[in-house]
Amino acid sequence: MDVITRKIEALKRINKNIGNYISIVINDEKAIILDMNTEDQLYEQGINNLGVEIMDYKPYQEFTISVKLSKGQPTNRVTLRDSGEFHRSFDLEITDNYFKIIATDDNTEQLIKRYGRQILGLTYENQNELIWSYIYDALLEQIKNEL
Repeated sequence: MDVITRKIEALKRINKNIGNYISIVINDEKAIILDMNTEDQLYEQGINNLGVEIMDYKPYQEFTISVKLSKGQPTNRVTLRDSGEFHRSFDLEITDNYFKIIATDDNTEQLIKRYGRQILGLTYENQNELIWSYIYDALLEQIKNEL
């Protein structure tokens, strides 16, 4: 088999397995992805995956503010972190075609009902960071290895 034929075969393998390669990278970077959602978006910024401040459409009630103040937690944004159980329950569902952030805490459905499904998932900015800082480099390395 000549060099060109081997390269063509390698490109066919890469094309066939690209979804699998991405799934592997997503799984490898799971902690970073979940941190982007829980720490960066929810806790630090108080935003959903659309970049909208949660405080704008569902601010804390006075009672919640007093509880948060007594715990030394921020009250200038909705963080959806009280005990931390909700954030710790975040996980990924990964396939070759997509990944989805889920939460398994007992309060998840209640929180989604109150604040919207958009509390789970990455903002456009975090998606771009994930793609260009993690997925792109890993795929490039995989392609180099295949070729």
